Amino acid sequence: MLAVGYFSFGYLALMQAIAPGLATAVFPSIGIAIAATLLWGYSMLFGAFIGSFVLVFSIGDWPDSSLWQEQLRHCFSMAAITVLTVALAVWSVRRFADFHTALTHERSIIGLFILAGPVACLVSSGLSTAVLLQGNLLSVDNIQQNWLTWWIGDMLGVMIFLPLTFMLFARPRALWRSRWLTVGLPLLVCAVLVIALSIRARFQYQDSQQQRFFDQADQINATLQFRVSKVLQKMQSLERLFATQPEITEAMFQQFLRNYPWQESGVLYFDWVEQVSHARRLELESEFPFLEYATPGVRPAALRPNYSIIRYMASAAGDRHLIGLDLSAEAKRKEAMDYARDLGDIGMTAPVKLVNGDDAVLFFIPVYQHGTEPKTLAERRQQLRGFVCGIFSTKVLIQTSLSQYDNSEFQLQIKDLGTGDFYYGTPVASSGASWLNWVNFWSYAGRTMELQLVPGPKILAASSGHQSWYVLSGGLVLCSLLGIFLLVLTGRSARIEHLIAQRTKELSSILDNAVESIIIVDQQGIIERVNKETSLLFGYTMPALLRQPVSKLLAYLPEHKNHQLLQPLTIDQLNLWVGHTVEITGLSEEGQQIPLEMGLSRVDVADKHLYTLMLHDLRERKKIDRMKSEFISTVSHELRTPLTSINGSLGLLAGGVVGELPPQAQQLVQIAKTNTDRLARLVNDILDIEKLEFGQLKLQPSEVEVLALLQEAKEQNQAYADKYLVRLDLVVPSDTKPVYLYQDKFRLVQILSNLISNAIKFSPIHSVVTLSYQLTQQQLVIQVTDQGAGIAESFRSKIFQKFAQADSSDSRSNQGSGLGLNISKTLVEMMQGSIDFESELGKGTCFSLTFPYYPQFNRHEKTQRPE
Repeated sequence: MLAVGYFSFGYLALMQAIAPGLATAVFPSIGIAIAATLLWGYSMLFGAFIGSFVLVFSIGDWPDSSLWQEQLRHCFSMAAITVLTVALAVWSVRRFADFHTALTHERSIIGLFILAGPVACLVSSGLSTAVLLQGNLLSVDNIQQNWLTWWIGDMLGVMIFLPLTFMLFARPRALWRSRWLTVGLPLLVCAVLVIALSIRARFQYQDSQQQRFFDQADQINATLQFRVSKVLQKMQSLERLFATQPEITEAMFQQFLRNYPWQESGVLYFDWVEQVSHARRLELESEFPFLEYATPGVRPAALRPNYSIIRYMASAAGDRHLIGLDLSAEAKRKEAMDYARDLGDIGMTAPVKLVNGDDAVLFFIPVYQHGTEPKTLAERRQQLRGFVCGIFSTKVLIQTSLSQYDNSEFQLQIKDLGTGDFYYGTPVASSGASWLNWVNFWSYAGRTMELQLVPGPKILAASSGHQSWYVLSGGLVLCSLLGIFLLVLTGRSARIEHLIAQRTKELSSILDNAVESIIIVDQQGIIERVNKETSLLFGYTMPALLRQPVSKLLAYLPEHKNHQLLQPLTIDQLNLWVGHTVEITGLSEEGQQIPLEMGLSRVDVADKHLYTLMLHDLRERKKIDRMKSEFISTVSHELRTPLTSINGSLGLLAGGVVGELPPQAQQLVQIAKTNTDRLARLVNDILDIEKLEFGQLKLQPSEVEVLALLQEAKEQNQAYADKYLVRLDLVVPSDTKPVYLYQDKFRLVQILSNLISNAIKFSPIHSVVTLSYQLTQQQLVIQVTDQGAGIAESFRSKIFQKFAQADSSDSRSNQGSGLGLNISKTLVEMMQGSIDFESELGKGTCFSLTFPYYPQFNRHEKTQRPE
């Protein structure tokens, strides 16, 4: 259906195309194709391609059937441009205009018409003009005009026929049916009136242009006939000379034509063509040779009973080299001479080529013996003396005749209907303004000629219908603006009605059936609606909550964990949480804090935003989580005591307290002790995690000398490094001035031990783990660098999570709980510091601890300890 519609409306539009080119003032097909693709999807592009291909193929004017491949390539290019334009329009509308088939929002309507109209049509007009230019279907001089006409035509096709197509097929049908009277009918009436006015204006202008052009054509025709008649008058005077004088010498012939205006008249030669019998040939050949036409040039004349030879020649240059040429040896010349002889009138040849290759036409006037025309055909043939011949250059004759006219206004062709040959001009291609073509038939001297004048570039430019196109384009622009305005009005009305119904339905459903607390807040953070569950959750009556700020009920804890003060919930925070589920704190009427889980959504209603807050009570979940944590903590504590005893006993056994053990027993005891140590560390880590989560871990800051801290951490991990055959190095800055921190020394050593042990575990044997520190911009940076395999970038976001392992398989070579880095990160942030790392696969990893540093805080100059 789309392909048929595209072709039909496109063909009707191109009947009014502006010459030259294929551009039209309004092209409905592009608007229909965009509307169909918006409604039914990108599969409609196939229909647009077929319709465009067939349309371009049907209007193509290809004179040479051998160019069918070029024609198919051209049709394919134009169809592909159509598909590209439609696809771009649909994609941009859906991407940027918030498109919906109801078209009830001003942004959607205006965005649709701007993106699908002026913007997308830049593609079709620009690329189509380039294709026409590349295929020599458009001249360089007409590029700008064709592009502008094409762009405006496609744009108007979108802005008028897209909404009309929507009214036929778009949903919701009730809305679009109601728009037929308010939008469709006014748009159609306005468009029909504008088109009718433009057609009337175009026909009136064409009539006036046609009358002007035809008047000029009649004048040209009369001028040509007058110029020919003047030359024939000279020939007739020559005929009278030969008719009245029984013997004319060549000197008399030349004297008669002295001072003749050869160039102005367009005459190349005047000849006396004498009838000679074969008996006289031998006598005359002593004076000049008998010749006949050859291809090319001339040759000796063949033997024949009679000859029509050029006896005398006169020309501007005095040329005499063709004297003796038998004109009757050539069919076209003989036909004209026979016609003149038999009728006793002027004979005229079809278009001929002279010996030198020039185009010419020959006129013959018969001369009879006794100077009078015989009455019978037999007598005229018997008493023929010869012919006065005028040889005209058709090009010079016509150009001199038309010198007073502007040649850019027309193209002239004169064709002999008997032979189909052209006296002047060549076949003229269709001008795109056939109503200006002038044709006249002229029968003279035995020939019937067709004179045809077609408008030239200047006349075409003046008669291309621009005035009517301005009327049509301007009127249709107003129609399209009217349609957009009416769509906006009806869309706003429909949107308001729809939103009222939707809001009523949504609120009724949510508030009446929800088992969770629901609060509806406006864009200022004021409560507009609550349900019964909200009243039960917070302890307020429902009327007491209306028009109150939402901060009265809800507060949140900022992300910075060191900030323990609740902040009132603001509209800015609501905007950040739209579409997310977050934990928040409720404030009851009695002042109790209620842990809540909040789901937040935003609804645009009319000219404001509404926020819907769905609250779930977490008190029961928090209670269960606390019981779970207490259970884990209790179990961990209960495990620590027996683990300590087991670990101590195994150490005594391994140390030989009960005597030296057999090697196999010694190995088993060592394995048990190693795993007991690992289990003890895991229990300690779990206890630390629990303390951190419940805020039970308190820091005990004191003065810590950084170099001594690193030396202590190195000493504690030296045995572990020796086990893995890894060397620990401490790099001391050149500035030996002591550097102090005011932090918890025990926790700093714990953090460093976690980093150092990880570096050792993941380092190859005989490699180096380096400890260092440096001061940069009031910050102290402590670094632990290894030469291991490095950390993949994909693991960066997970490395500080609980139980995170780069290799989580049971067979991983480096064992660990995956809690050390999580504990370290939490402790560092509690100290107002940060932890990060840089790594390169195959070359190693560097973990950095960054703490704020206060230069005035040292052992000798203490002012005030930082909080």
